[in-house]
Amino acid sequence: MTRAPAGERSSAEVGAGTGQRLARVRAFWPLRRVLAVAVLAPALLAVLVAVSGGSATVTPPGWTALALLVAVTSATTLATYLALPGTGRRIDVGCTPCASVSALSVLIAVFVIGSAPHDVPTAILALGVAAFGLRQRLTNASSCAV
Repeated sequence: MTRAPAGERSSAEVGAGTGQRLARVRAFWPLRRVLAVAVLAPALLAVLVAVSGGSATVTPPGWTALALLVAVTSATTLATYLALPGTGRRIDVGCTPCASVSALSVLIAVFVIGSAPHDVPTAILALGVAAFGLRQRLTNASSCAV
């Protein structure tokens, strides 16, 4: 059997690496979390449109796209609280201060969107708040300062 030159990987090694990566992603994002994002994102978008004064059809298209991104990011943050398979029905809180900041980021993003309805810069700020909450939730708990 011939070996690949140093620094190059064979197609079997590349496939194995991809399979391992996919297995890690599927372990952290089981079907229940994916379904939670699929259910929560439209509901959160409806809430964002409602706090902004109603119809999304009269808003600038950029605002609607940003509101959709805020909804998906917030739904993803909330989905990370669902328990992983095999851990029972207990909510996956993790580090309590970090978990509370992440959950509050969803509420703060909704408040920011509602503070200036249909304003694109405000929607960008809300997206930043939601992204901070998701990043806080996805980072390694061992890096938490608490």
